[in-house]
Amino acid sequence: MNNNKILVTVFVPMLETEYDVFIPINKKIRNVTRLLNEAVVDLSNGCFPLKDDIMLYNRNDGTILEPLKNVKDAGLVNGSQVILI
Repeated sequence: MNNNKILVTVFVPMLETEYDVFIPINKKIRNVTRLLNEAVVDLSNGCFPLKDDIMLYNRNDGTILEPLKNVKDAGLVNGSQVILI
């Protein structure tokens, strides 16, 4: 396994769909959020829009993941579940 990435489940309420995606642990949440938004646009064949004000939440407790924290510092690990809104 690549130690620089973790596998997370991304839930997209607007689509009522989940995606399993590898994300880099050394990137900031805001950059990962943008990457996930772009991936969901592709995976949904354009059904989900590319948004500037998109946020990433911890699915377990509903807290917003701090945009300026690294993925690792935000507490995400293999198997974490997040919500993209």
